[in-house]
Amino acid sequence: MASPTSALSSEPEDGPVSVPQPDRMQDEDFAQFMCFMGTYLRAVEDAREDHLFSDPFAEPLTRQIAPQLEPRLKMWMQRQPHPENFMALRTRYLDEAITQRNPSIRQVVLLGSGLDARVFRLASLRDCHVFEIDQSAELFTHKQAVLGALNPPLIAQRHDCLVADLNDFNWEENLLSSGFNPDIPTFWGMEGLLMYLTRASDIALLKTIDILSAPGSEVWADMSGLALLKEAELALLKDVNTLSKAELGKRLIKHGEDDVTQGIFTELPWELEVQAALLEGGTHFGREWVPIRTGLTKTPVPFSFVLAKKP
Repeated sequence: MASPTSALSSEPEDGPVSVPQPDRMQDEDFAQFMCFMGTYLRAVEDAREDHLFSDPFAEPLTRQIAPQLEPRLKMWMQRQPHPENFMALRTRYLDEAITQRNPSIRQVVLLGSGLDARVFRLASLRDCHVFEIDQSAELFTHKQAVLGALNPPLIAQRHDCLVADLNDFNWEENLLSSGFNPDIPTFWGMEGLLMYLTRASDIALLKTIDILSAPGSEVWADMSGLALLKEAELALLKDVNTLSKAELGKRLIKHGEDDVTQGIFTELPWELEVQAALLEGGTHFGREWVPIRTGLTKTPVPFSFVLAKKP
């Protein structure tokens, strides 16, 4: 059997890239900033004794920007009880979906992967070819520098990082030219992605995935509710840059759905399961969940986790 190979295994030419300054970000940097915030929240979860998952790479990946992120999290915590639990649950639900996937699936594609480190921490990816796709070459460069210095063993059999804009009509060409096989089942992960694409782009993305997927393939994704789209008023987004709250909602958060069974996933002729909506309080994996509410109307915001399987 060949030794595992990773696109991140080579020595980086440069050190970690400078991360976007939250108070001076442009629109195109917003998703990158949110990627760092999400990874920082995974580091917060990993440090808990009762953590829902283990991610020892989240802290070093965000160490450089942590002084900027910590006060924003504290500000958010003043308005929302334990807001970090959202990232903990989202990460755990996707981890579980990957682990419990069809055992014949050995090809995994993580779209909008950013600083994801599952190929180094998730045992269920052993013997898999994992593709990561993100539009930000800077995020991959930063990840290569940090993980290259740590030199963790690769769990996946093969690992490729591809730079592509999922808004482009031909993003899949890069995937196909990198060894992706459309004739075998694939697991597609879209974590924290769909809300940043327009509805039309989301539908086009799902249709492309359908074309590229053999029977037995699976898709996991999350979707935020309409209240977040309309108000963009979660405290996490406050003071990110000079955009007004209305502009944040219009230009950065582009799509949301309260009922995912009646939305874009109807364009995907697969069997759909809503794993959770997080609209009401409850317990997930032993962790108590308190719904996130909008800042103006205090309306609970649904965050749906969905799993679809191709017959």
